[in-house]
Amino acid sequence: MRFLRSTAHHKKYWIHRQIDWQKDYSSTWNHPHRFLISGILKTFNWVSLFEIGCGSGANLINIVKSFQGKTIQLGGSDINPEAIRVAQETLKGAVLKVGSGDDVIMSDDSADVVLTDAFLIYVGPREIDNYIREIKRITRSYVVLCEFHSTSLYDRIKLKWKSGYNAYNYIKLLQKHGFYDIITYKLPPEAWPGDTYPRFILKAKIGRKLW
Repeated sequence: MRFLRSTAHHKKYWIHRQIDWQKDYSSTWNHPHRFLISGILKTFNWVSLFEIGCGSGANLINIVKSFQGKTIQLGGSDINPEAIRVAQETLKGAVLKVGSGDDVIMSDDSADVVLTDAFLIYVGPREIDNYIREIKRITRSYVVLCEFHSTSLYDRIKLKWKSGYNAYNYIKLLQKHGFYDIITYKLPPEAWPGDTYPRFILKAKIGRKLW
């Protein structure tokens, strides 16, 4: 049953998934929602970006095309080795690593921006805080999350029951972990045709203790 799928179940599925990563993912760099992500990235200053759950690099390809002429440093991680191999062939010079989102092989404060896109939907409520803490650890300034967000507990439970995916109240969750200036952008229907799930892009600043 879909609603019983755990974080471990999703992780095992994605580690072993055998598909044409070039055809099914890299070639989708021009999916409409990726331009919205790149558009939001243009609203503030940054140099380095790291995407957790980058697959074969579709978002990173879109960002490269959207930021032509600007000096940026890109990186990403994914749990599937074949996805990272394909990404490495396409994105020369990017820092691309195989690994889990709750244990990213990057140093503290290593990227100005950390991005996720339909990645945290696979993380259950018992593990989500660990993933957010890891995102915060490697983030220097901002997070941009394209995820299933809802303030309604009923709607989040309904989504889990129907799809097996996890939605969270990301405003509350990010505030809990010290993020601030949280802005939400609801994806319009044309950005993800046929998608009835509560998909949002959230931008937030990281807050750190000064002592």
